[in-house]
Amino acid sequence: MVTTSALARMALHTMMVMACVCPAQAGVQTFNSSAPADNASVRADWIAAIGSPPDYLVDFESGFSNNQNISGMPGLFPAGLVIRDTSAGGAAIIRSGSGVINGSNPVGVFSVTHDESRYLGLDFSSAPVSYVGFLDIDHSGTNGILELVGGAEVAFRLEPTGASGNTAEFFGIWRNDMPRITRVWLDASGDGRWGLDNIEYGGLAKAPVIPEPSFLAGGVTALFAAVLMLRPRRRL
Repeated sequence: MVTTSALARMALHTMMVMACVCPAQAGVQTFNSSAPADNASVRADWIAAIGSPPDYLVDFESGFSNNQNISGMPGLFPAGLVIRDTSAGGAAIIRSGSGVINGSNPVGVFSVTHDESRYLGLDFSSAPVSYVGFLDIDHSGTNGILELVGGAEVAFRLEPTGASGNTAEFFGIWRNDMPRITRVWLDASGDGRWGLDNIEYGGLAKAPVIPEPSFLAGGVTALFAAVLMLRPRRRL
């Protein structure tokens, strides 16, 4: 037979579980295509992780011209994105033409290119995002750093691509349960020129789930009743 005291303890345990939701810390996730043929499937995995199609796409196909320097120029891209070359050269150059990325081709007509100085940056600091994806072109390996809201940094690495023809490979980042992303810094190595294209990003800003007032009131009532049942009773 279940006693009144046991029922009260069960009620208290249930209320404690309902009041405390403690998700596991999983950390930032990255999705790295190892060959152009894998781009579609790796991108699909990234989209499944972020939970919806990306909010924004920058593909450089409209409004740009060959040899245009876009480094540090605000207002070019949606949601405040600024592309920056932090080296003394200050050059992130739009280029077009077969093999123009030191043997590799742009994606479509135009891609943004860089001379592999430290760093090429994607600056989202005006509107931090939850995820970033892009196609990386013609490099022998790239070290990356994520800056997160609050100042934390997360290191990651892009695998090498091919060196001629259509070499673009997909790379995706999902912040998961970490703070939003303010900047992505990329330090590429290779033959002196590499590129990026099809930059996808977004926020996935979700308001916290707040229990209905009626739920809270009911929970407090149940907890109060459980406490009363646990009080010792005087014998008559």
